[in-house]
Amino acid sequence: MKLRKFIVAVAALMLTLTMASPAAAQTKTGDDTERKITSTHWDSHRDFARGASNHLLSVPGTGLRVPRVGKLPTRTYKDPFGDAGARKYEYGTWTSEVVRPGYSIDEAIVSWNVRTPTGTWVEPAFRGKLASGEWTKWYVMGRWTSGMDFEAGDIHRTSVDGQTDEDGQIFTDTFSAISGKEPVAFQTRMKLMRPAGSHASPTVDSMTTMTNELFGDVPETSEFTLGKHTELKVPAYSQNVHAGEFPEFGGGGEVWCSPTSSSMVQDYWGHRVPRRELDSVEGLEQIQQDPQVDYAALHAWDYAYEGSGNWPFNAAYAHRFGLNTQITRLRSLAEAERFIKAGIPVITSLSWSLEEMPEAGWESTGHLMVLVGFTKDGDPILNDPNGKTNQDVRRVYKRENFEKVWQKSSGGNVYLYTPAWKKLPRNVEGVTENW
Repeated sequence: MKLRKFIVAVAALMLTLTMASPAAAQTKTGDDTERKITSTHWDSHRDFARGASNHLLSVPGTGLRVPRVGKLPTRTYKDPFGDAGARKYEYGTWTSEVVRPGYSIDEAIVSWNVRTPTGTWVEPAFRGKLASGEWTKWYVMGRWTSGMDFEAGDIHRTSVDGQTDEDGQIFTDTFSAISGKEPVAFQTRMKLMRPAGSHASPTVDSMTTMTNELFGDVPETSEFTLGKHTELKVPAYSQNVHAGEFPEFGGGGEVWCSPTSSSMVQDYWGHRVPRRELDSVEGLEQIQQDPQVDYAALHAWDYAYEGSGNWPFNAAYAHRFGLNTQITRLRSLAEAERFIKAGIPVITSLSWSLEEMPEAGWESTGHLMVLVGFTKDGDPILNDPNGKTNQDVRRVYKRENFEKVWQKSSGGNVYLYTPAWKKLPRNVEGVTENW
């Protein structure tokens, strides 16, 4: 459960309405085909070459990285959650070309696939270009490293609070424009940091920036396109069997829905956490059931958010084990059916009241679950980690109810994880490409 995300989302809405003019605050409506959602990817040497690299190498097939030797710019950074003082880092910077999605941007989420040797980290950022031609400031979308060897120099991964200004705000993992200040274009930036004097470097394999317009009225329930019962054999893991484990990281249970969902999909593809990795974490030897869930919760933990529900952090974690990952939004369950047909489970984010989805038997201010298939009547089949045991995880929800609360609460937010060999299904024709 992501209560803090719910609270800040409400705060974002109130702040936006407060700062908006009456005309700008009008609700945007539209049917499914009018919803503007775009995913922009950079995942090859050619893609990165469209942008500008400073003090970085981009070699086909190897990603972006800092060269082993050479004079580099430096900066200091004091880990706010660590015991050490300010440390000096060398860095290189990649900045994307200017991207014009063709509509006004209300929200943006940046996700990344990187590899970070001990002591190295990355800092993704986003900025928008307003219709006036002025640029917003660069908003930091997180400070990420995959490791947790703090004594050896790893930083504590964190989102960055306190970035609100007259143009926009960052709520954990999402840029939200102030109404009337919606960008019409954007750039994404990535800084690759290494300790001064080191020859190590992070490697950026890919980046994705999802942008979208806000929508008002939720579209009618989408038509079922598969026409038959289809269900993927995704392993079922309960978050609740971990209640009380690692209290310094939320203590399992309801706050671990995101890493539990990530673990299900990671293991579905056979990209399991190696035993040696599990054995490297003190305390995991005491976990009797599905220790990979605990491992994921620790390694997706956001020390500012104080939780493991940061969307891009979960995606970045899964990439460490060879999966290509991204965060985006889908317009409907009909779009999600394309992934199920292709054999790709979809991790969904949503919140609901008991009145909105009574078949759930409970309500949530923020929850993740894995869409694994559809019944013959088109109702979604979910691996819902809120089950008391692994045997209680499989659930079926009513299509109308699930689709409505998913779209209404998160705008159809999803995590997409696939191995390199697996192609994503084709985008829907006639609408902006959102994966």
